[in-house]
Amino acid sequence: MPQSAQRQNKKAGERQRRVSEPTMKAAAKPTEDHVYGLVSVLYHALQGAQTYEKYIEDAQKASDDELVTFFEQCRTEELARAARAKQLLVDRTELEDSDDEAEEDEDDEE
Repeated sequence: MPQSAQRQNKKAGERQRRVSEPTMKAAAKPTEDHVYGLVSVLYHALQGAQTYEKYIEDAQKASDDELVTFFEQCRTEELARAARAKQLLVDRTELEDSDDEAEEDEDDEE
């Protein structure tokens, strides 16, 4: 068999194996989805607040006080959202930690 045909067969075999190999996914606890959501909201809220800083600067350069006020309100809302997400995240992770400790204590007693 010519080398080019061997290479093509090898590549086809590699592609077939890649497609047929099962993807490994760790089973997630239901709470991990909630934690991920909170982290995502926190990240995006902080990112949004940082972006509004630039908009505020641009509006100040344009001497547009109405836009400055609007963008400041937007930034304030994002920071409040970030603070709320952070508190909810802390509450959930503390709760999970105490649940994990309780489970470990039960296992130790057995």
